[in-house]
Amino acid sequence: MNSDTRDGHLEALIDRTRLAEQASALGLDKRPDILAQLAASRREVLAQALLQQELKHVTDEAALRRRYDDVKSTLARRQVHVRHIIIRWSDNATEAERRGARDRANMLYARILGGESFEAVARETSQDEASAARGGELGIIREGQVHSMFFEAAAALKQDELSRPFETPYGIHVVQALAAVESVVPSFEEAKGRLGADARREAESRLKKDLEVKIPVKRFSDALGAPDAGVPSSGASKEGET
Repeated sequence: MNSDTRDGHLEALIDRTRLAEQASALGLDKRPDILAQLAASRREVLAQALLQQELKHVTDEAALRRRYDDVKSTLARRQVHVRHIIIRWSDNATEAERRGARDRANMLYARILGGESFEAVARETSQDEASAARGGELGIIREGQVHSMFFEAAAALKQDELSRPFETPYGIHVVQALAAVESVVPSFEEAKGRLGADARREAESRLKKDLEVKIPVKRFSDALGAPDAGVPSSGASKEGET
């Protein structure tokens, strides 16, 4: 952070502090609606602080590496190296437009079967401009990265095999597999984000269940949102509170 940016942040903090001090001087921090907002902010800050403290150990590097070793075999995903040609259609394409796209794709399929190179036909006709410039080359695609209809059709091909034209919600495709489908396990670095999210979600769920037992709460659903001198009710209280 450069000095100008730091100074700007400092000035903004000073301005907000002055505004808050003046609000207190005017007694705004005693208004019921403001007290409710302050209580809500305090509750949120404390809840986040507890989550960070209690869940930190499940998302550190060592914990995630142990988790990776435990679940590595379940992380395997299929992948296939392909090139494709697509004739696109829009979501609201008419049946006549779809029929025209099918006819065009069948013609391109016939050209390739007739001896024209896939790359040349893709460069000339594919409506995926990025891959068309590379002769239809999509590279290696993994399960889950593309529409399932596209992946399953590509994964069913043997090396160098050409698919018949097939449909997805995006249009008509002709695909050639440049390598047979294979199953790969992502590296720890590739899986780290997902592992961390899963670990945090599971640990947070366990923590909430533990707290349900440790801190019983009575629910007053009828009071939720009911006005009380401008103070929104939380609709709940810890047992023993009035």
